[in-house]
Amino acid sequence: MADYQEYRRRILHRRWRRRIMTVTLILLLILLGSVGVMWKRLHREQIPPTLQENTILYGVTNDTSWNTLSYQPTRTVTVRTLSNSTETALDFRMAALPQTEAVDKSWFADVSFVGDSLTQGMQMYDTGLPGAKFCAYKGVGPNAIVNGTSCKRADGTVEVPLEALTAQKPKAVYVLLGTNVLGRDVDYTSFLTYYRLMLDMIAQSLPGTPIYVQSITPVRPEVSAGAGHEGLNRDRLCRINNEVAAIALEKNCCFLNLWEVLADENGDLKAEYAQPDGYHIRPEGYAAWSEYLCTHTVQ
Repeated sequence: MADYQEYRRRILHRRWRRRIMTVTLILLLILLGSVGVMWKRLHREQIPPTLQENTILYGVTNDTSWNTLSYQPTRTVTVRTLSNSTETALDFRMAALPQTEAVDKSWFADVSFVGDSLTQGMQMYDTGLPGAKFCAYKGVGPNAIVNGTSCKRADGTVEVPLEALTAQKPKAVYVLLGTNVLGRDVDYTSFLTYYRLMLDMIAQSLPGTPIYVQSITPVRPEVSAGAGHEGLNRDRLCRINNEVAAIALEKNCCFLNLWEVLADENGDLKAEYAQPDGYHIRPEGYAAWSEYLCTHTVQ
């Protein structure tokens, strides 16, 4: 009987030891899992709530304020020039869409224009394309589109640009942004980053819709002498347009060189097209601009 009790005690002891080891192992695994989760939360890139809805913005920034993003200059892009020879697009003029057969202005009735006050002029003047659709807001840059900022139309309507653009369901989109946010002669890399993101977001919201990227327009030479407009000088705008053109080609967009029609032989905004401030455009300029658009489309 004593032998039986001893045997039974040993069996129970072994079972108890196995149970302790099993519980200890489970607790250890739970602890390690918790540590792993906490480490990921502490070290992963934080994403602002306003950006989490759009997958292309994942991990881009944890600060949506202007002028905070880093940007790597666009890669060297090879394009087809007007002479059908292969060249490197170091100059935005080489990347521009060549002249095509003219379309009637009615073609733009199903087209949307995204831009600032320069684009508002295209809507307001009869010499422009008032029959088109517009998402144009005074004083905005591409960051307003990316961040989903509520913007005011010329008629006072407040809307989120990308939501309004998507609702219009255009057959093509024309983009012109930059003058308002490039006045200070400082680093413009964040502008380029936002521009790339904006094109991605438009393409994601309107899949398959052609996007025309219009060059930042020229200005009169005296503009850069004004306080807050030092960055709006010819040479700097040309450098920025080089980058914008390369971005457009990388994103499979069409690039339009508005300098072909708006700039004089010196690369300045033609005096007869300029408003007194030197960068906004008169009705005569919109007439030439709209004619240029009619002769530069991809059917």
